[in-house]
Amino acid sequence: MLKSSVVSYPNRGKWGSSSYRGNCTGHIVKDFFESYMRRADGLVVDPSIGGGTSVDVAKEMGLRFVGTDLHQGFNLLVDDLGTYLGEEAHVAWWHPPYAGMLQYSGVEWGEANPWDMSRMGLTDFAEALELAVMNIHDAVERGGVYGILMGNMRKAGQYYNLSSLVERIAPGKLVDEIIKIQHNCVSDTRDYRGNVIRISHEKLLVFRKLKPALFMLESVQRKADAMLGITWRAAVRRVLQGGMVLHLKEINALIEPYAVTRSNNHWEAKVRQIVQDERFFVRVAPGTYRLAA
Repeated sequence: MLKSSVVSYPNRGKWGSSSYRGNCTGHIVKDFFESYMRRADGLVVDPSIGGGTSVDVAKEMGLRFVGTDLHQGFNLLVDDLGTYLGEEAHVAWWHPPYAGMLQYSGVEWGEANPWDMSRMGLTDFAEALELAVMNIHDAVERGGVYGILMGNMRKAGQYYNLSSLVERIAPGKLVDEIIKIQHNCVSDTRDYRGNVIRISHEKLLVFRKLKPALFMLESVQRKADAMLGITWRAAVRRVLQGGMVLHLKEINALIEPYAVTRSNNHWEAKVRQIVQDERFFVRVAPGTYRLAA
């Protein structure tokens, strides 16, 4: 169980596949579950199981658990997690890719997949992160928690604070921030020119869901607070997740509470422009759209 805001696990433990790159230690997963489970019968979910660490931990602890992944056919950027579960989760765990630091599809499993966040440029990754976090948030019961383990990245001399990005876009209330010391990193054996400070930590950010689903908030002002930083396209994509097929009028009705928080008097035209992007949307009839599969 977590007892400090700084944790260190030199031994990764017996859980999951040690050969799956980027697979985190099961100690942090176990401590997270032990610290935030409030109901013995509560459902635990991990939408990106990777090498199976959370699967093994949940089995050992006897938890009611659902784990899936892109390599198992579940697409967190297209499919609605709550619908997939069939009930609200009590606790959710997510360990996403750290942008393109490590690639997974085509390396750890299968062929290169266009929905794999580890294969996206930083702009697309940031939008995908927003969308995925909204999806996870909406799948958790009111009062439940979700934890996101995220590390930062240095690339071509630039520092990318990915954990700060999570804090900015997550709609839940931040209740804890755990600094996890990293051990046995590939970068530990590399020599770098200049005075480079090695990144030796990750952050486990824990959020509690205190409000209804993002697009069903009763108060426009509270919605503005919850959706601070959400991009227009991520908002439209969230509306259409789970196989929804909607006319522009229906999309606009769902987007309107978000739209009024933005400084754009022509937001309906903005939505029309967004759904023309064939990378993410399919026109199935005049004025009617779904997400690209």
